[in-house]
Amino acid sequence: MRTLATFARPGSFAPTAAAAGADVLVGRKVANSSFIRALLRHGTFERYCFFVGENADISGIEPLLEGLPPGAANRVEARPLLNLPESIATGDVTAIHQNSPGDQLGQLLRLRDRYATKTIPVTGQIHSLSYPSMMLDFASAWLGEPSSCDAVFCSSTGGREVLRRCFESVGEQLGSRGLSTEAPAWELPVVPLGIDVDSLEAADRDAARAKLNIPDNAFVVLGIARFTEFDKMDLFPVLKAFSDLVRATEGQARTPILVLAGARQGTKTPEMLQLWSKGMRIQDRLILRVDFADDEKAQLLAAADVFISPSDNPQETFGITVVEALAAGLPVIAADLNGYKDTVSEEVGIRVPTYWNADLDAISELGPILYQRPLHLLLGQAMEVDLAALTGAMLDLYRDPARVEAMGKAATQRARSLYDWSVVIPQYEAVWSRLSEVSFQPRSRDPHPLNMDFKRVFGHYPTAAERPAGLVRSSDLAKACCAQQNTYPIYPDLKHIFDNDQVLAGVQLAAAPIEVSELETRLRETALPGAPWRASLLVAWLLKHGLLERTA
Repeated sequence: MRTLATFARPGSFAPTAAAAGADVLVGRKVANSSFIRALLRHGTFERYCFFVGENADISGIEPLLEGLPPGAANRVEARPLLNLPESIATGDVTAIHQNSPGDQLGQLLRLRDRYATKTIPVTGQIHSLSYPSMMLDFASAWLGEPSSCDAVFCSSTGGREVLRRCFESVGEQLGSRGLSTEAPAWELPVVPLGIDVDSLEAADRDAARAKLNIPDNAFVVLGIARFTEFDKMDLFPVLKAFSDLVRATEGQARTPILVLAGARQGTKTPEMLQLWSKGMRIQDRLILRVDFADDEKAQLLAAADVFISPSDNPQETFGITVVEALAAGLPVIAADLNGYKDTVSEEVGIRVPTYWNADLDAISELGPILYQRPLHLLLGQAMEVDLAALTGAMLDLYRDPARVEAMGKAATQRARSLYDWSVVIPQYEAVWSRLSEVSFQPRSRDPHPLNMDFKRVFGHYPTAAERPAGLVRSSDLAKACCAQQNTYPIYPDLKHIFDNDQVLAGVQLAAAPIEVSELETRLRETALPGAPWRASLLVAWLLKHGLLERTA
């Protein structure tokens, strides 16, 4: 059975509508959730296995299954993360995918190398790449020694180049300190993020404009982005460019309207924009939709003539809202930056020049100790989006409705042919299939060099770091709790390591005094075959809870 293994880590997926108010809605979480749902709709794996670190993580999987076709949920199962080595050793997983390029990827690669007996590709996925702490993750991944059967999916060519340069830097730094190792042999395939194109084509333009009180003859410029100058885009220059458009079209029949929509994310940015629009005398041309409902997005897109995304921050790697705008048939005016270089071709939009004007050496030096938000504020404020070009692009499209119409038609076609999940998921599967055919030769069977050896580093804490030899037997407590079945409580997150039957087996094996090492051996052979450490932990648990007692 072909099985794709992945992980359900807390904070990986977008919250449900009910919980969204308590969580920060960012593109990475939305992309991860959309990707899993698309896999279940369009993927061909017979099984999707989520490895969970604790039982509470299972609740994060359930919202991903809502609204999927009948039977899709039947292909999903959750397993304890502690079972991953056994799943690798038995070849029970076909490929292992995690939704980041870091986050223990190096340890995961070494774990695969230690236990795999066949080719099992390990793949990651890039999202935002501008956090300095990620260099530590990349160094760890380098030391995990990726093989030619491994890959990191890159959503844009720009993001791929960032990753390549980061790993190049890691290799140079390790080599300069005498820690030279072979460069990662993995692939960095460019596969875009996807969307459901059909969900963005259905809204009615007239109804959408009526709901927003926008005149039929208005020229509507729409931007959808989080209201944060810290790590998305600075919208004050956008007001400047739009005010120039208003002045350039004064007295003409079509009224320019700017609609800005997005999540607030704890800032006062919407109020500041509203106030500044009054100072620029365009307050009657500005509509803000703060924390709008997700089902309102299609209506906002339907109401617009043109979509803008003058992003100024390296935090952006792909830009899913641009692709959504293409799907809705909108020409796009975007910054000539990041993934927009891939998505916004001249047939569907206009890219506006960008310039990093400041000396970034001091910011790079301080980056690892700065908080993420002020760091990205500095990076964004150092980036200029050419405002004259932005105004000029809006004005060109204002004056040329035929061009807008032609671009809109090309935009929908581009979105459907390149970015619909039905097209994107087969690209992922083609990579996994190709990697699965690569001959597997583990680079190293050793544990990851950055793993913490708990016995080594904490062995001086207890009185003795090794279990004392000697005889043990079942205690009176064990006899009372385990006469026919175990009634002693086991924590829920331990029950996937050993269960009531295995506890009962341990108690029964020690009904008469038995050497503690012999008890562990017999548990391995009978109740817990194939996982020696589980038998060892069960013996330790029985001793800890007084179900076993040492005899003189």
